[in-house]
Amino acid sequence: MKKLLASAVAALALTVTANVASAEEQDVAKIKCSEFLQSGSTMPLLIMWIDGYLSAASDNTTMDDAYIEELGNKLGEFCGKNQNATLWDAISSLSDE
Repeated sequence: MKKLLASAVAALALTVTANVASAEEQDVAKIKCSEFLQSGSTMPLLIMWIDGYLSAASDNTTMDDAYIEELGNKLGEFCGKNQNATLWDAISSLSDE
């Protein structure tokens, strides 16, 4: 699990470095599931952003590696079945469980 987290952090660092040059803003609510599934090295960054968003909404300040992995799996499962949906739809589906 620690290797996964270390990989995610490394990918995040590379992504942030690469994105600084382009300085492109993205509205997470408008990202299509198909784009999320093909996001490659940006995927860990998106999952961490979503975890932070959900943590702020629930006033939860803990970081749980197992939950982050489960979150990624649930988002991937939803998006795999609903590729035309948005990532926001996937996030909203989590509260339906």
